[in-house]
Amino acid sequence: MPAKKTIVFDGYSKRLDVFVADELENLSRSLVQKLIKEGHVTVNGKCVKPSWPLTTGDKVEISLPQAHSQTKLADLLLHDDKDFLVVIKPAGLLVHPQSPVWEEHPEAVFSADETLVSVLLAAPPKGFVKDMPRAGLVHRLDRETSGVMIIAKTPQFQAEMVALFANRQVHKTYHAIACGEIPDDTGTIDVPIGRVAGGKIKASDVGREAITDYKVLERKNGFTYVELYPRTGRTNQLRVHLNWLGYPVLGDWLYRGATAQRLMLHARRIEFIHPLTGKKCDFEAPVPTDFLEAWERVTRP
Repeated sequence: MPAKKTIVFDGYSKRLDVFVADELENLSRSLVQKLIKEGHVTVNGKCVKPSWPLTTGDKVEISLPQAHSQTKLADLLLHDDKDFLVVIKPAGLLVHPQSPVWEEHPEAVFSADETLVSVLLAAPPKGFVKDMPRAGLVHRLDRETSGVMIIAKTPQFQAEMVALFANRQVHKTYHAIACGEIPDDTGTIDVPIGRVAGGKIKASDVGREAITDYKVLERKNGFTYVELYPRTGRTNQLRVHLNWLGYPVLGDWLYRGATAQRLMLHARRIEFIHPLTGKKCDFEAPVPTDFLEAWERVTRP
């Protein structure tokens, strides 16, 4: 769709948000209302409410938000290959908008809060194929989880990587600060995970298979610095498994971890065999300063 569209309303009285939703096919009413409230839609040159009743002759101007990003992709970039990017996602940054509308209308990412996808689409890197499905995403991290991520630049690589993830051929390593001192130096948590009544994801006998290996790196002052190796990729798997074990992640308000500035979970490393070249790929994201400071703070005598 062009950046601007002007339409003269000709018909019986109709709400502005209903009219615009009909004109911008597949955009949800909630997203249209957001565009109106932010001033991207005007009637006769004036900003009005989404419920504004249109009458014959009203001139409706729709201006879709233009590509912009406060964060520069270069500041997140760890590696740039002809087939893919490796980025370090900071804690607090959503990977993509919560509404699925952006998948059909990528321009919609610029009308929502900044995400990794909007950072990418604001200034696509060299070789990034236009109209990549899901902006090249092959996996995701929670908003509050920091760390390494792979983003495909071509549809072929994207499809191959999605298959590698599905077949458990991508090996990931996470670091976490757990509340309490985990007694065993190493172990495996083999506990199914499922969504229960109320929508919360928990350990459940009727859930899907979920397996996590772990190794304790340090114990101190009632906390554990632990390395985690998920064999499966269920939503919230590491958070649920540590909570099930009795040692929730520091800063995990959902699973009753002790209070912290953010969730102390970091995607440290990712390893896989390049599906197109056969080359071994191994990337590491340094543990961020706020994570190390949190460990020092909770273990201080």
